[in-house]
Amino acid sequence: MEKPAWLNEAHIKQSLDAREILASGGHPLEQVMGDIARFAPGEIYELITPFSPAPLIEKVKNLGFEAYSEQEGPGLIRNFFRKT
Repeated sequence: MEKPAWLNEAHIKQSLDAREILASGGHPLEQVMGDIARFAPGEIYELITPFSPAPLIEKVKNLGFEAYSEQEGPGLIRNFFRKT
């Protein structure tokens, strides 16, 4: 998938590296939902995970966000959510 035109790192309002949360058996869903609740259109949230969090991505998309993910290496996926 090609990087979308809207992905401008200057517009990243907040970032969460969830790898440690997931490694300890937790899940970042509640934190992500709380974080993005106050986002304005055009603002981007970055979520770093060791795998593609497909169910979380779908939930965020259902709340009016665009989503894009890119794998930067083994166990490192950067997921971006943009409020539309």
